Amino acid sequence: MESGTREPEGLHAAEMERYRERIDNLRECFRTSALINSTLELDEVLENIMTTSRSILKADACSLMLVDEATDELVFAVAQGPVAGKLKAGFRLRKGDGIAGHVFQTGKPLLIEDVYRDARFHQEFDRKTGYRTHSMLCVPLKIKDRVIGVSQVINRLDGTSFVAEDEETLGLLCDHAAIAIENARMHRDLLRKQQMESDLAFATSIQLSFLPQSIPEMPGYTFHAHYRPALAIGGDFYDFIPLGGDRLGILIGDVSGKGVASALCMAKLMSDFRLLAVREKEPAILMRQMNRLLFEQSRRGMFVTLLYMVLDSSDSRIDYVNAGHIPPVLWNEAGGEFVPVRGVGGPPLGILDDCAYVSRSLRLKRGDRLLLFTDGLVDAKSACGERFGWERVQAAVCPARGGIAEVHRRLMDALNEFVGQCPPADDTTMVLIGVGKP
Repeated sequence: MESGTREPEGLHAAEMERYRERIDNLRECFRTSALINSTLELDEVLENIMTTSRSILKADACSLMLVDEATDELVFAVAQGPVAGKLKAGFRLRKGDGIAGHVFQTGKPLLIEDVYRDARFHQEFDRKTGYRTHSMLCVPLKIKDRVIGVSQVINRLDGTSFVAEDEETLGLLCDHAAIAIENARMHRDLLRKQQMESDLAFATSIQLSFLPQSIPEMPGYTFHAHYRPALAIGGDFYDFIPLGGDRLGILIGDVSGKGVASALCMAKLMSDFRLLAVREKEPAILMRQMNRLLFEQSRRGMFVTLLYMVLDSSDSRIDYVNAGHIPPVLWNEAGGEFVPVRGVGGPPLGILDDCAYVSRSLRLKRGDRLLLFTDGLVDAKSACGERFGWERVQAAVCPARGGIAEVHRRLMDALNEFVGQCPPADDTTMVLIGVGKP
């Protein structure tokens, strides 16, 4: 080869050195991917990402921002370098704002030799921290085509600018990092879900402990109860309260909303009601006391519909007061029909600070059946969104042949067939009272 075409030895050596450095960096990327994935704790994963990125790229500083999917903003997560401690935790960037925001918006990396010549760079960061940013490499973290974060490395330690090979190296690291972050998040979410399920199971067991553990026995009467929450914890409730002698208190109610808050309100209300019911014989006065108590103690916007009955078996008399609840229905053996027991005694509990309630009375006859229920029964919906409705309730239990257990079975068969596999949108609770038939 003639001397005019021979490559300069110094240039060849420099290229070989860059190739060797590139190969070493790639080896280091694959080696450190094990470090990045060595833990499922998100904070440790983020620190490992920064440590490896800074080390391989020989950068003076680095930072990582993650996408808040709720606001579609970048949120500062972790940083390393001389002024890392001065970075404000939780600092946010809108999409398109600054260099990192631009990378978030476009999903493409940026390699900038001199950030002060780039209008997207926020120079006030350097002014506030005393740091001097020269070159920057900014790369998106992606899962498929979805950007989940942005990684930045700043200022090479040797004073030179980052080059295209550095961009490729950081891109490879970010690919590993994105998977590690997603795995850590899935692990965190799984642990949270397991903890929540454990808490809900415990809360459910506490809630169920407030419901009657057995059905009362009273000569000449039979009772049946059904409770099915829409969620693990519901807001419906019922209770049987022995009042001494021939008297039995029966209540059914529905706390607004669902979940833990409703269940806690229900448990507190049932406890207070049992305590007051044995002291106050008049249902209307008792309801007024409960309303005042609930109004003072419950959070704003929470209320309770409640139906309370006092059955005196000595004369088959029921005194009842209805605080905004669905009226019960009475099957009259003689007339062969279901009749709603009308008469609202007052508004739901917890809406007004003080309210007078009105009680009413009825007498049961042999063969009568009384059905108390919550709106989850009539409002249950089929797959096409149709309501179960009162007409289907009536068709299922009329004629009311057999005892109340048979009435309950027919009603639940009809309800389950109607809703099919649709999960219940609301709690379903029923109490049935039969006179003279088992």
